[in-house]
Amino acid sequence: MKANFIKTPGPFQREFAMKNDAPLFRRSFTVSGEVVRATLACTGLGYGYFYINGKAVAPDRLTAPVSNYTKTVWYTEYDVTALLNEGENVAAAILGNGLYNEALSNPFNFYKAEWRDKPKMIFSLTIEYADHTEIVESDAQWKCTDISPVVYNQLRSGEYYDARLYQKGWNEVGFDDSSWQNAVMDDTPPTGVLRKCECEPICEFKVYSPIEVRCTGEGRYLFRFEQNMSGYIALRTGSLSRGQTLTIRYAEAIKEDGSLDFHKMDDPYYYPESRFATDEFTADGEDFVWSPRFTYHGFCYIQIEGLTEEPASDLVSAVFVHQAIEQRTEFSCSDERLNQLFHMGIYSTWSNMFYMPTDCPTREKMGWGNDTQSSIEQFLIDFGAEKVMTKWFTDICDSLREDGAVPAIIPTGGWGFEWGTGPTTSGVLFELPAQVYRYTGDDSLLIAGLPYFERHLEYIISRTDENGLINYGLCDWAGPWDHPEGSPTPLECSNMLLYIKFLRITEFAAQRAGNAEAEKRAATELARATKLVLDTYFNDLGAMNVPHQCALSMVIMLDICPDLEVAGKQLVEAVERDNRHLNCGMVGLRYLFRALDKIGRSDLAYAIVTAEGSPSYMEWVTERKATTLCELWHNDWSQNHHMYSEVLAWMVKTIGGINNGAPGFKKCIIRPYFAPELDWCRVQEKTLNGTVSAYWRREDGKVLLDITVPEGMEAEYNGKALQTGINSFSIAQ
Repeated sequence: MKANFIKTPGPFQREFAMKNDAPLFRRSFTVSGEVVRATLACTGLGYGYFYINGKAVAPDRLTAPVSNYTKTVWYTEYDVTALLNEGENVAAAILGNGLYNEALSNPFNFYKAEWRDKPKMIFSLTIEYADHTEIVESDAQWKCTDISPVVYNQLRSGEYYDARLYQKGWNEVGFDDSSWQNAVMDDTPPTGVLRKCECEPICEFKVYSPIEVRCTGEGRYLFRFEQNMSGYIALRTGSLSRGQTLTIRYAEAIKEDGSLDFHKMDDPYYYPESRFATDEFTADGEDFVWSPRFTYHGFCYIQIEGLTEEPASDLVSAVFVHQAIEQRTEFSCSDERLNQLFHMGIYSTWSNMFYMPTDCPTREKMGWGNDTQSSIEQFLIDFGAEKVMTKWFTDICDSLREDGAVPAIIPTGGWGFEWGTGPTTSGVLFELPAQVYRYTGDDSLLIAGLPYFERHLEYIISRTDENGLINYGLCDWAGPWDHPEGSPTPLECSNMLLYIKFLRITEFAAQRAGNAEAEKRAATELARATKLVLDTYFNDLGAMNVPHQCALSMVIMLDICPDLEVAGKQLVEAVERDNRHLNCGMVGLRYLFRALDKIGRSDLAYAIVTAEGSPSYMEWVTERKATTLCELWHNDWSQNHHMYSEVLAWMVKTIGGINNGAPGFKKCIIRPYFAPELDWCRVQEKTLNGTVSAYWRREDGKVLLDITVPEGMEAEYNGKALQTGINSFSIAQ
């Protein structure tokens, strides 16, 4: 795409202000004859919605995809042939701020980003006729105005909409735009490379009606929905009088008096003028359905102030908005608690897919590397997430500083290189392409990532202490202790084990790339680092001197322990000492359940997953009645995080028994754990090599197991090759 960015004339206001209109753009053009095909390539920074002859070019929400705009600017492409008419046509757009122009000052410093400027757009419409091609581009012929019904928009605050300012027909043929100004060619265009975004769009999905409505004050009503989610409201405006303003606030929890409880998540984003998680709507007396377009929220409660009468049952609904990634697994069993836990993990993942895996849809909406390093395999087991992960991997590579440092959040406006870094977060650089390869068979990210791997490994080495250990960054973060940094596994221990994993991935990537020198460098450093870990953390009897769940699970799964039997015994002792409850953070949890499987103690993994009391998943399920996974075990901060979703992968692989046996799922190994506490379990996984399923149940003292294998997939159970179709077994218990 070779078009230029355009924007409204006038100076850019960098400081925060409540007057923050979303500008409108339009341009007339002529279609002269039968169109063979029309293709639109476009992007709006921070967000843009595009129209042709009054019709949206797509149902997509919240584009352009967020990025480091100095490195990459993502654009999208649409077939708009059906929207064109012979004769006069009109192209139009409305633009919002997004993270491109965040003015709210907060600890994460996007308001200081060097790329910041007023919203702008790039537009290139290619019209193909039978005998020639014409192009309509963004240029100074476009007309624009700041008179917009969207009078304020900040992604992490909200949107204010005044319907009285809506200019009817503004994006259609025949509208009088004589009072509008000409757009200007952008004199401060983003320096990033224009790249076509291939991943699924963000869209509106399920719509929820409230399950409870109650008055909590004069003109104030609380609406409760059955599901915690990412998204916003759909407001039916017909009952509102012209000039009536409603204030809509979103929250995941309420206090005993029915007021909203933000659990202090609003602290970093509070402005007296612009309240946290708040939209406003001012009516014009017309009947239509309104939703914000330049923000989204995390919520299962909505509070609306400004009503003059008891609301009708259809006044408001909740719209679940997320990336259109396909769910690929189904899991159910005889324990409804586990079914609910699986549901919670699925909805937490969906709620945090917005062209990157975010930490939560409430306060931050940022791509934390540590969260995704913990969840990446679950993403690829349960969802068709490879396109989103591929897009985000470009953002990760873009994030590397010249010295090889990787920030805690990706993309970043400059924050995250000091606090929140370290292998716990930067490991996503290695883990993501490795897992994409495992589940798709595509090694292109590994090969493309190799130079970035080596740069970052050099940076890690530069940060080692006098003993050669890596002791910077986040620890085994956010376990069940009073403060997220309270891990019993020392920081340098979990860091060194992750570092060894990074070196192995780098060595493998070098092999795939045919780079013998890089492979040799990684192998040499791997041997040194492994010896250092063995000398530092193991005694002469093969026992580890860090007898905690995280460290022991990692050395077992990474095959670093000198004696698996000794390490396994230590892990069992640690779990029993912790009363068969979790005692690790997001790093350890990635390895804990599988390490117990590996040493033949899936019963202990099952006991941890189903443990009641605190800390436990079942506390979230049975006591909190949660519908998504929470952020912390001992705190009520965000109630919609994905970083503990490894348990879903374990449920599919261990209870259900479906395991990836070769890159791209060309082979499947069925290895279910017939938990004595369960009567049956059914699991299905749609892989890139076909759909495989397993169903086991207890009958007459036996376990009956049915395994369905798709054509073309190699599969085995208990060392026996399986045939295409249904394979049935009867196992004595």
